[in-house]
Amino acid sequence: MSGAKTPDITEIFESFAADFEAAVRDDNWAPLAAYLAEDATYLNVGGPDPKCEGRAAILDYLRRDVSNSDRRFDTRTLVALSPPTADGNRLSRRWRCTYTLAGTPELVVEGEARYRFEGGFIKEIEEAPTAASIQNVSDWMQKYGDRLGA
Repeated sequence: MSGAKTPDITEIFESFAADFEAAVRDDNWAPLAAYLAEDATYLNVGGPDPKCEGRAAILDYLRRDVSNSDRRFDTRTLVALSPPTADGNRLSRRWRCTYTLAGTPELVVEGEARYRFEGGFIKEIEEAPTAASIQNVSDWMQKYGDRLGA
């Protein structure tokens, strides 16, 4: 048997999540490339976003998504609603993201992030906001979206 340690997907995920939050703050998305398989895929389940295929496309999508949405709010607070749960090469975690914008009620979005790992890399990412959250975003945007500015 080989003495090589199999990468722990929970550790990989925790590092990826920390580096993602750093990228949200400093707009440096390059460190995330080390976590993604070259042919990784990203899908926002139930959302309007297209499926992204390939490391470069995912990183470009994440950068654009954060710039076009998260950064337009005054604050963005992401919290884990559950610890990461690993099952074989799959991992999931429930989350809540709260956005604030002066003069508007908070926008709260909840969902589950699901990952599939292969060879120590993230092969698939699925973000699945709850149906109630998708409706909350739609309602909030109809009422207050014009306050986000360009």
